[in-house]
Amino acid sequence: MRSPALCLMLVCVLSCASRQDAPRLDKVSPDQTLFGSPERLLLSGSFTTDLAVDLGSDAPPSVENRFEVRIGPELAYAVRLRSRDTLEATAPATLPPGRHDITVTDAQGRSFTLPEALEVIDRDVHRLVFVTSMRSAHPGEWTEPIRLELRDPAGQPAPTSTQRTLRISSDSYTGRFARLGGEEEAQPELEVTLAPGEWGLDLYYQDSTPGYHTLESSSQGLPSIAQTVAVGRLGPPTAVRYTRVPSWPLRAGEPAVLAVDVLDDSGGPASLPATGILLELSTSSPAGGLAVNQGDPYHPALSFILQGSRGRLPILYLDTHSSAEVWLTAKALNRDTLTPLESDRVNLRVEPGPTRHFEVLRAGTGPLQAGIPERFTVQAQDDWGNPTSFQGTVLLEAFPADPDFHPNSVGLEAGRASFTASFTRVQMVSVMATDPNAPTVRGASAELSIRPGMPVRLAVSTVEGPQQAGRPFSLLLEALDRYGNRAETPLSVTLSASGVPEGALSPTTSGDFRGAITLPVTITSALDETRLTLTEGTPDAPGALSATTGNFAVLPGPTQRFVVEDTTSPQRADKAFAVRIRAVDTYGNLTRDVHDLQLGADGVHAHLFSPTSLSGFQGRADVMVTLWQATPSTRVLVSNITNTLKGQQVGGFAVSPSDFAGYLFQKPVCIADGDRWRLTLTAVDKWNNFVPDYTGTARLTLAPFGTINPTTTRAFSAGTLTESNVVLEGVTGRAPNSCLQLTATDTVDANKSTTTCLNLQTSCP
Repeated sequence: MRSPALCLMLVCVLSCASRQDAPRLDKVSPDQTLFGSPERLLLSGSFTTDLAVDLGSDAPPSVENRFEVRIGPELAYAVRLRSRDTLEATAPATLPPGRHDITVTDAQGRSFTLPEALEVIDRDVHRLVFVTSMRSAHPGEWTEPIRLELRDPAGQPAPTSTQRTLRISSDSYTGRFARLGGEEEAQPELEVTLAPGEWGLDLYYQDSTPGYHTLESSSQGLPSIAQTVAVGRLGPPTAVRYTRVPSWPLRAGEPAVLAVDVLDDSGGPASLPATGILLELSTSSPAGGLAVNQGDPYHPALSFILQGSRGRLPILYLDTHSSAEVWLTAKALNRDTLTPLESDRVNLRVEPGPTRHFEVLRAGTGPLQAGIPERFTVQAQDDWGNPTSFQGTVLLEAFPADPDFHPNSVGLEAGRASFTASFTRVQMVSVMATDPNAPTVRGASAELSIRPGMPVRLAVSTVEGPQQAGRPFSLLLEALDRYGNRAETPLSVTLSASGVPEGALSPTTSGDFRGAITLPVTITSALDETRLTLTEGTPDAPGALSATTGNFAVLPGPTQRFVVEDTTSPQRADKAFAVRIRAVDTYGNLTRDVHDLQLGADGVHAHLFSPTSLSGFQGRADVMVTLWQATPSTRVLVSNITNTLKGQQVGGFAVSPSDFAGYLFQKPVCIADGDRWRLTLTAVDKWNNFVPDYTGTARLTLAPFGTINPTTTRAFSAGTLTESNVVLEGVTGRAPNSCLQLTATDTVDANKSTTTCLNLQTSCP
């Protein structure tokens, strides 16, 4: 039996590797991280655990972490087993950008790799910045630490993914640099290489020369940056001075960099009062301006309050006027004591810029006349209108071009020359001067008006045919001098057109015009061929001007209506007669449109009129029309299928009935045996048209039984007859019979008869 002490000492680590699976990695979260930043990762999958067991204790087995996680070329740290399906690990900040495999290895050396499971994203190094504010120090002493950092577009520190060299220098010959924590000697320039993953640098600066010194830093591919360091006793402010004043003349339009320093009585940088220094800057030039930052607007005077350590103010000065003497003034006020500081005034010289264009001026005034020479001068200038000393030949030309313009060039001495030019083309023209060696250097005179000569001919534009009747078309008429210029002499012309009837041409006169006139000409008569003649003055008179267009056609316009010619004589039902129909435009011209027509007659049923339609109608047609309805007055009506275009006869005509063919009956609805009733007969033709000239008699018969009294009517009067006491005989006992046939037959022509039904009943209501 073992002692308790021995049991406590026996600690056994039990491994179940023989019966457990190798590790498996399914997913990594997050799957992206920024370069230079450690990232805590969560690894999901299946991870077999090892158990540590104390054989002498009743404590349960404990889980031991025996997993190694490798990300790309580096090992992860702080690996922790959270559960059988979850591991935690921290990705090192030094992982290079790109996609990396993740490999998990257990205590038995079994591994599982998830390809490209983690992407390291390289931050974009956008700029280099001075993080710390402006520093100051006494001569020969070190400043407080100065920090430079790489930043991304969002302004956050951006570790470099490759080695990057930073260079730091000073505009002072006595300035020295040293790295924070470094053991190197102070150097006039500092060059430091940042390793991958680093993003900043700390350094010191010292200078034995009092004043404001500018530190500059740069790195390949990044904009250079600068910051000022103040070195001196930093006593109370006593004066302001312009510094970094250029010793050479300024060029018009180009900004110059200056600075204004606040100085103490030693001439070095001053310490600024708590409420600051009120600084006022101004220039004596009406075309000069001051600005603080590039891109700011320039002003002739600026005011600032300098506070904190800002004892130097860099400024920009720009002047667009060349001058031998321009004064810049700086004044300042101590806002704590309200004491003015000693002011400063500097003198600058501004020279013209390079020649950018030429000024071309005319000596005379008023309009010019073609062929009359005129005196000009040309002066070379910069962008701001300052005269320059250009020496050489410039090319001359008229714009727009004048084929006979001269001279073609002139030589400039001390930037100036004179010349005499002539023009032949009437137009608004400018004289242009161009440097043959720099085509963009050019200039032009103001527009000049060139007058034409007397008119010697008329010119008229071509009429593009065919035209449409009633639709205006433009006609350009020009009065030209011998050079082809439009004359300014007032003229008036008369218009005529061959074959066009009077009143169908508009206008017939142009009215007074000078040089040219555009006439809206309208011809309302359709013709196969015509031409326009325009004549100034009396035709055939000496000196009369005339012009004629070419021949062109005038087509009719679209159909506006149908014209139906009147039928002047009465017609007879069922006898065809001719009706002429025309399709016309607004002006009565026969049109060329093709229509499908609907025809009819006023007050006449469609089935009693023929034809009711006409297909493929164009222009004009004579249509044979037949009516079967007699009427005292009617008119033929015409329309297209859509009923948008119509036409009708102006006057009416009568349609008489055709030959007598039978009778129409008017009788009681019900007849009883022994009743006496009224019968009215009307003479009609084949189409039931009333025949008023019928005067015959009719024989009356019944079928299939009985007789009627009277059996023969009296003679008709004006086509009608009424028998008042009609009685049926031989029908006793035969009622009811709904159709006892009554036949009326002309006593002369037995073929002309009509039958109707009588309603025979035993009694009638």
